[in-house]
Amino acid sequence: MRLDKTLSLLFAALFFFSCDPARKVTTSGEDGILEFQILQMNDVYEISPSPSDNIGGLARVATIRKDLLAKNPNTFTVLAGDFISPSVIGTLKHDGKRIRGKQMIEVLNTLGLDWVVFGNHEFDYDDLADLQARLDESKFTWFSANARLKGTTWTQQFFKNKSGGGTEICPDNKVIVLKDADGTTITLGLFGVLINSGRKPWVEYSDWAEAAKKNYAELKPKCDVVLALTHLAIEDDKKLAAMFPGIPLVMGGHEHDNMRVPVGPSVITKADANAKTVYVHTLRYDKRKKTCTLKSELKKVNSSIADEPATAAVIGKWEKIKNESLSSSGFNATAVVTKLEKPLDCRETIVRHSQALVGAMITEAMLAVSRTKPECAILNSGSIRVDDVLSGTLTELDVVRMLPFGGGITEVEMKGTTLRRTLERGATNKGNGGYLQISLARCDEESGKWFIGSNAIEDNRLYRVALPDFLLSGNESNMGFLKASIGPDGKSDNPEIPKIIKPDPKDKSDLRNDIRLALIRYLRGE
Repeated sequence: MRLDKTLSLLFAALFFFSCDPARKVTTSGEDGILEFQILQMNDVYEISPSPSDNIGGLARVATIRKDLLAKNPNTFTVLAGDFISPSVIGTLKHDGKRIRGKQMIEVLNTLGLDWVVFGNHEFDYDDLADLQARLDESKFTWFSANARLKGTTWTQQFFKNKSGGGTEICPDNKVIVLKDADGTTITLGLFGVLINSGRKPWVEYSDWAEAAKKNYAELKPKCDVVLALTHLAIEDDKKLAAMFPGIPLVMGGHEHDNMRVPVGPSVITKADANAKTVYVHTLRYDKRKKTCTLKSELKKVNSSIADEPATAAVIGKWEKIKNESLSSSGFNATAVVTKLEKPLDCRETIVRHSQALVGAMITEAMLAVSRTKPECAILNSGSIRVDDVLSGTLTELDVVRMLPFGGGITEVEMKGTTLRRTLERGATNKGNGGYLQISLARCDEESGKWFIGSNAIEDNRLYRVALPDFLLSGNESNMGFLKASIGPDGKSDNPEIPKIIKPDPKDKSDLRNDIRLALIRYLRGE
């Protein structure tokens, strides 16, 4: 009787489990739940910690990645755009060539980066060969759903030339099959879109929203989870998240400041630039319930995290190259420029939103080295890249970090209508690199009129203005009308800017050839 009763209970239990849809019995032992992790960076221009506060450093990020992988092999490392440029090292020469992001690729390869999306600064260099070389050197996957390589009569996806021959396409999206220790498998979909401000003749952009729709529609039917990797302005990220509530996580870049922005069931995350912080995302997918839960931790990258040795060795190599190259370019990295009486706030949250002390210093230095006695000086805030608070002793390295692009100072004569339009556009560019730092011009808040000194700007008068060469390229946000160059006849090709005065590039004593040297001399009072 006891045996019969035991068998009856066993059969009853089996019947209960087979009829309960919430309890899936599998011979493989899988539980239907899979957890994976993503380590997120964005807008990384420096490989080493900041000299001023010892924050950041990609060797420390490599340690975080290594620790995460030890806990969960389903761990992926992503970078949401902007890393090839700008940086101090990238502007220097090594073996007779501009480095132009080569150091970033070698460090990120060693770190173990998995996926990136193109950012606007990946298109900084005029020569496509520089970007192609960086693509070819990389071991990670680049996403680019709305940007195409453009030829004279064709467009195609960007690609990598493989060392063994053949090419590898930079995909619009990717499907990754994940499997955990108990055998549970899920499919993860990822696509990448970017802002269209990195304009070069060999790049063609399509609308990011249309590209996102196309890729989401392609991925959703065959994936358990779809994520987005973006380099967009936050307002566009919000639009994307609202368009696709089925995407639990949008990993973005471009703003440089950490943020976590919920939009319905989706979350947008961005870390601080230069790996001062990183996001660690833990996503848990339940196949039975078809639900994905997200836990995100913003992690500070500081001296409490040890360097990963292999990555640190590569960084050490490039730091040595940097110091040698700076020296050969006329800069002494450790040479004192000045002693700062108070901290110099160069953070982008300051210089892209207000008239900053560092902006005043640079524009006054521009005026000091000019030859035509300009009536005002303007500087696009995107030229200032250090994104740090400098204090104490300011060195030549700090100045190069501040202005890694370098570049010359041009003096022009500009019509009053165009000058006023430039100043107005600079004000409306608040929050991005096109916001202008200004000397000797001001806007009267009450009347809204722009003044040079005590006089309102006159439409038909010509004004002498000092500005960086870059602004005359027409590539700054909303300032295409400034595009001007000197034609074969020696005259300006822009009637609104009838006179352009550039320094002789062969004259090394002319500080207008390098804005950094102009600032160094100005701060030293020479």
